[in-house]
Amino acid sequence: MKHFKAIAAMSLNRVIGAGGKIPWHLPEDFKWFKKMTTGNVVIMGRKTFESLGKPLPNRINIVLSRHPGRLQRDFPEVFGNAWVARGKTHLPDRPHQFELPKVGTAATVDLRIIKDFLKLDPASSPLEFFIAGGAQIYEQALPQCSDLYLTLVKRDVDGDAFFPPFEEKFELVETIRDEAEFKILHYRHRSLAP
Repeated sequence: MKHFKAIAAMSLNRVIGAGGKIPWHLPEDFKWFKKMTTGNVVIMGRKTFESLGKPLPNRINIVLSRHPGRLQRDFPEVFGNAWVARGKTHLPDRPHQFELPKVGTAATVDLRIIKDFLKLDPASSPLEFFIAGGAQIYEQALPQCSDLYLTLVKRDVDGDAFFPPFEEKFELVETIRDEAEFKILHYRHRSLAP
C-alpha cells in the first residue's frame, strides 16, 4: 500500500527555517528535491508557500492554511480559479473522490481539516504525495508518512522553525548521498513500511 512521503532538510540542531527562509544554500540538495518531487504532488503549509511566492513548477501544489480564502485573495493568479476547501463538507467521505488540480497549478485546503485530508488514499493515484513543510505540517503529517527523505545539513544553524522528533517511529534504511556539507538519508516508518 502506498502512503504519503515526507521530504525535508534540517541542520544538526533540527532547524528547518529562519525568518521564513531556508538558512542555507545547497544547490545539489535543491536538485535532489526537484528530482524527487517533479511530476508529483507537494503538500505544504501557507508559510512555506509564501516563502516560495509561487507554485513549484511541474508539480501539483496543495497548500494547507487556516485561511484558504486569504491565499486566494493574496495570490489570485495562483488560487483564483483553483479549488478552495473551507470545511469538512468540501472533502468527500470517500477519499478516492478527491480531485487534484492539474500539474503546475495549486489548490489550498483548510488546515483545520488536515486530518480529513490525510485520510486520502495515495494508493488510488499514480503520483507520489510529498509532505514538504513547514514544521507544523511535518508534525501533523509524519505519522501518516511511510518514508522520510531527510537532508541533514552538517552544521548548527540559527533559526526559528524546527523539524519535529521522528526517530522513535522511523528507522534509517539508506544513506543516499554523503557530501562535505550535507547527507541525504532515507528513513522508513516502522509500522507503515511496505
